[in-house]
Amino acid sequence: MTATELRTLARSALAGGAATLADLAVLFLGVSAFGLSARLASLPALVAGGVVNFYGNRHFAFRAQGGSLSRQASLYALTEIIALVLNGLLFDLAVRSLHPSTAIAMAVRLVTTNLVFVGFSYPIWRKVFRVEPRPSHA
Repeated sequence: MTATELRTLARSALAGGAATLADLAVLFLGVSAFGLSARLASLPALVAGGVVNFYGNRHFAFRAQGGSLSRQASLYALTEIIALVLNGLLFDLAVRSLHPSTAIAMAVRLVTTNLVFVGFSYPIWRKVFRVEPRPSHA
């Protein structure tokens, strides 16, 4: 991995950190303020994190303002639908296995979302947010 790719990965991780904070805030509110189960509060939490993550990755991590917004949004949405299923399945499996408290459920969320990020999302986003260089007219 080149230095440029490492910087992009680091920026993507920061964008993911902001998305994770949004996710955890919604998860926490769902469980503590609205009395939802961790399993039920998981879905809106993942959606909130996904919205923050799209904008963070498009504008900050990959700096893809020059690419087609509709193409990127469509491909990102498709990628995230798959990631949502992966996150949901992993989180659900862990919650059913561990029966965690609220604090442990949040830690479980950190582990499962990071596994999906490294193994699935980031490699796909590198393609989604790639902006082809414009040919120079000499």
